[in-house]
Amino acid sequence: MKCPFCQKEINDSSKFCPECGKKLQSDTISENSMLQNTAVSGDKEPAGGLKSAAETAGNFQKDADFETERKEEFSQRNNDPELNAVIKKLDNMNIMQIVCLVSFFIPVVNLLGQILLLVIVIMSLGLSVRVSSVLRRFRYYEYARISEGIKTKCAVILLSSILMAVAAIIMLIGVGRQSVTLMVGGYAVCFVMSLVATVLEIYCFLRLYTIMNVMDSIAHNREHPKKPGAGLVICIPIVFVLLIFTLSGIAAVIGLPIVIQHMKNCIFTEILMEAHNVQRQAAICAHEYNYTDFAGICDNTSEAAEGFGWKLRSPRDYATEYVDSIEVTSTNAEDSDSGYPEIKVTVNAKDSYFPDPDPKITYVGIAINDDIRWRLDPRETTVIIDIQSPWSVWDIR
Repeated sequence: MKCPFCQKEINDSSKFCPECGKKLQSDTISENSMLQNTAVSGDKEPAGGLKSAAETAGNFQKDADFETERKEEFSQRNNDPELNAVIKKLDNMNIMQIVCLVSFFIPVVNLLGQILLLVIVIMSLGLSVRVSSVLRRFRYYEYARISEGIKTKCAVILLSSILMAVAAIIMLIGVGRQSVTLMVGGYAVCFVMSLVATVLEIYCFLRLYTIMNVMDSIAHNREHPKKPGAGLVICIPIVFVLLIFTLSGIAAVIGLPIVIQHMKNCIFTEILMEAHNVQRQAAICAHEYNYTDFAGICDNTSEAAEGFGWKLRSPRDYATEYVDSIEVTSTNAEDSDSGYPEIKVTVNAKDSYFPDPDPKITYVGIAINDDIRWRLDPRETTVIIDIQSPWSVWDIR
């Protein structure tokens, strides 16, 4: 008889179409069998639709023989070594994927999850080819194409993981160099690549269950399940993306200002500590000359200066990671703006951390009543000293 769905010739007593896998109704089987038996025999059906005992017994024997043949046929399929090997590998990969997805939500452990993901991806590249070959051998072409699509997506996941590792290295370099640009850029790339890899991982996870169900139906001679619609497969990753985007956005809004504030505190702490150390040396120099006659003496612009208990090194000798040089100059009362002897300490910061081409902080020490009173000179200071707000201090490059 013919299958009412695909119109292929099949056995009269088949309950499932071996071509399309559709389940056949019992009335369709009986009707088709009756029509073909009548056409072959040329006899009319006995009145009232009753059959002879011999014919009924023959049909039962025929059904029994077909069931025996069908069981033997699928018993051979169950013993297919390639089919069983692929099913076993799919079961192992399913367990690995579950562990991988769970590990993504556990701090520290998610690093091991990334390694496990790479192992799964590399395994999938070869396994998808074997799965596709088995499905095509049993004429499940649509599912074979799904398996081949998983291979492509695994290649994208592998590329995303490599880019994510590179972005993480760039982000760590940014932390070491105190560069917000490298930190934010590395974090953004790392976040996007992680998002892409996770979404594709969920997609492949859903498709894996589809493939596993099909392979199981082949092994046990069941009607193959329907392929999940594209809407279901797409909606789940989208919901996951929105959830991850929301959580990451909250974490970035809370964490990024803290990181920037810490970086600025570190930079200013080192700059101010270097400035205060030089101020103490300059104050001792002024004390040695009675706070009056130190003009041109407490000065390191031409060469290093040294006295009893104090030493002013050359400007470049004060260079650190954030400080380029520190200059010390001194003037007498006649040449100063305040009318008192003055010592000026100028810290030239490195322009790699500041937007100003000539970032510097200048302190002026005024000698009054045998003491040095230090104040910030706003006219010669190009870096705003306000580390209370992480966003308003300056733009770190």
